[in-house]
Amino acid sequence: MLHKVLSLYFLFSLSAWASWGDAQRAFEQRSGNKRARALINELVASGFYFSAMPLMKEYLISENSDLDRSIETSLSRMISVVGVKQFETLPERYLRRSNSANIKYVLAKKYLRDQKFNQAVALLKQIRRNHPIFPYSQNMMGAIFSIQKQYANASVAFNECIRVSNARMKNNSSRRLILNRDYCVVGLARNKFGEKDYQDTDLLYLDLPKSSSVWPEILFEEGWNSYYQKNYNRSLGKLVSYKAPVFEHVFNPEIEVLNALTYLKLCLFQDAKQISNQFYDRYMGDARKLRNYLRRYKSNTNYYFDLMVRYEQSQASPTPLMKTLFKSVAREEVYRDIKAQIRAAANEYRRIKRKPNSRFKRLVVVNLQEAIQSQKRILGAFIRAKLVSHYAQLYRAFEGMSYIKLEVLAQKKAKLYSFDDKNRSRGDVKYIQRNEKQYFWDFNGEFWADELGDYVFALKSEC
Repeated sequence: MLHKVLSLYFLFSLSAWASWGDAQRAFEQRSGNKRARALINELVASGFYFSAMPLMKEYLISENSDLDRSIETSLSRMISVVGVKQFETLPERYLRRSNSANIKYVLAKKYLRDQKFNQAVALLKQIRRNHPIFPYSQNMMGAIFSIQKQYANASVAFNECIRVSNARMKNNSSRRLILNRDYCVVGLARNKFGEKDYQDTDLLYLDLPKSSSVWPEILFEEGWNSYYQKNYNRSLGKLVSYKAPVFEHVFNPEIEVLNALTYLKLCLFQDAKQISNQFYDRYMGDARKLRNYLRRYKSNTNYYFDLMVRYEQSQASPTPLMKTLFKSVAREEVYRDIKAQIRAAANEYRRIKRKPNSRFKRLVVVNLQEAIQSQKRILGAFIRAKLVSHYAQLYRAFEGMSYIKLEVLAQKKAKLYSFDDKNRSRGDVKYIQRNEKQYFWDFNGEFWADELGDYVFALKSEC
């Protein structure tokens, strides 16, 4: 067995060296697009995907005709390793020359961002079922149909996404594929929520296992679903799970807004006021500092990349809020993917440095350094985009809390309640709505993994 493994390694090494040699000869003997085409194919065959990437982008821009089969194959292999984000920056007119399913997916993403929904769907429908990108294309298609409120079509796409993802996972249980499947499961529940079918929404959310990395974010959605059913005690129970230490990475200020709104619906105004005051005390100062950082460094992607590197090395951050945001960003699938790609590019760099010195090697090293810097800029841009998004969430949350403050003040002015009443009854099991599969168990202040997401408050409405 060992002899067989060594033989395979020896054959692979010979093949890699042969492809490197073929690439070097193409560099020396050819010119123009013919040389670029040969270099791309040989470098990809050698496993030097990041080194070939700048050449591929130049080729896509300079080549006037549609891509041939060999370049399409190299492009597909390259995207499977370096990701799609490097190609999302290319103008549409260049991407349209490719018949690659990967490029159709990239172009569809661009159309989705530009709200060209019909063009995006038309491209996604061209991707064959046996292509590796197909389950992800179904997820995107379902999301587009949901945005357009075509819920029946969205459900078809999400169900196909789940079916194909599950079938592929029998041979390849990659983290990315599992995450894609789970988001499609959640997509079905979001469809029902969009249709205001709140009972079916509850049931569909239960299809997502608690072990899923998507599960923490849907507790908040379940809280809204219970809120719209006027089951305010269950809404509060969903939200209280976020106080568990295991969820310290979750940042969603709207959780506190929903918390306060729910107390408001129960006419528990003191509780609503307390949550609002605590929110302002906790976030107002740090939110201003975050805004100043975003204004000061604007699109300096290198700064945000370095900021995140320092956090991961020493847990250092400018403010407690930004530390929480960094924890949240570090768990994002896109962030993990790009970081893995940068590590893969660094490994590729070490492989190339072992090659004999030559003019060709110097060219490849320059290309690879450009690719690595590009990946770092993409990661820095992603980090900044997430910080901007989180600041926007905070801004909306402050608006929501302002409404709650005004509502509490209005109720106080009308003397509909008294904040000085400390002895009111806080709860009773008789106020809990539950079905035959749900049981009552006292909460003793500790969070247990199997109980998270299942808490229900027992508060009496004082309206």
